[in-house]
Amino acid sequence: MKTYKKIYSVVRKIPKGKVATYGQIAQMLDLNPRVIGWALNRLVSVKNNRHPVPWQRVVNSKGTISTNRAPNIPLDLQKHLLENEGIKFNDHGKIDLKKYLF
Repeated sequence: MKTYKKIYSVVRKIPKGKVATYGQIAQMLDLNPRVIGWALNRLVSVKNNRHPVPWQRVVNSKGTISTNRAPNIPLDLQKHLLENEGIKFNDHGKIDLKKYLF
């Protein structure tokens, strides 16, 4: 569980209106990017999260969201949360990482 706590600590540092990639966080912590995804997916499932982690601010290296494939996350929830933070998606569902990358 120490690994997940490290991941959550990094994700908490991503400011509102910015995103990081799974690979970016994985490189910082010397982990496989899939571990980042597993940790964040678990977080979304936890209903009583006392220390909110902005999981929605982590996207894939293409600048798109990957949570639409996760059965426990409502369709387009991540996109909706990011849009509420001022992040814009293009017509192909991509985020401009040059503009929004943390």
